[in-house]
Amino acid sequence: MTRDVLRSWLGEAAAVVSPVRCAGCGAADIGVCAACRAAVLPSVRGVQVGGLTVVVALEYGGVVARLLGAVKERGRTDALGVLAGAMGVALRAGVVGCAGVGGVGGVAGVATSVVLVAVPSARAAVRRRGFRPVDELVRRSGSGRPARRGLVLVRDVADQAGLGVEERRANLEGALRASARLAGRRVLIVDDVVTTGATIGEARRALEAVGGEVAGAVCLAYTRRRDGRESTQVTPGRPAGN
Repeated sequence: MTRDVLRSWLGEAAAVVSPVRCAGCGAADIGVCAACRAAVLPSVRGVQVGGLTVVVALEYGGVVARLLGAVKERGRTDALGVLAGAMGVALRAGVVGCAGVGGVGGVAGVATSVVLVAVPSARAAVRRRGFRPVDELVRRSGSGRPARRGLVLVRDVADQAGLGVEERRANLEGALRASARLAGRRVLIVDDVVTTGATIGEARRALEAVGGEVAGAVCLAYTRRRDGRESTQVTPGRPAGN
């Protein structure tokens, strides 16, 4: 049993014996109420980031934002299982989408060869939370495989909240290093939320620098563009080509 898994279980056990409110709306005596669960039903689509398709399951905001915020800021691991179902739908669509990249061996062959690589959390955030939210979302998603820790932060970065597109890009430029073991591997980058795409872009740069083949990315949710334009719709379970 990993340390992250143990801490996650302990957090959920504490929620059972302590007064709890819905992580999405604050309703009493329940971890996540039925109404908030209904608000996180996935609708898979693809967001284009620098020519790369990022498969997402939810729009970030409202209940989704509150649930994820409860997980990341208050350690509400009881909300992870609700969000993980949507992550699983996005992961399955993303893996199937890899079948359209390079024409390798059909869906079954790609499904066994693709590597899920999680965007890393800052060390301070991991110490504060006791777990890595993206890793936990993937572990609970039912995808049948873990998110590999093939990326590491090599320098401190500022909090991205409140930064514009160019500021986010500058903040992350050169901040990640990929494992050389990913050379020649087909990779899906995995993160929780895609906003401007700066994090995905930096992860892609680092992976390609060591010879990894980035086939796409999967995120739990996306932030709608400020101009209100929709992203490209992707049918669940169908390839999301680049």
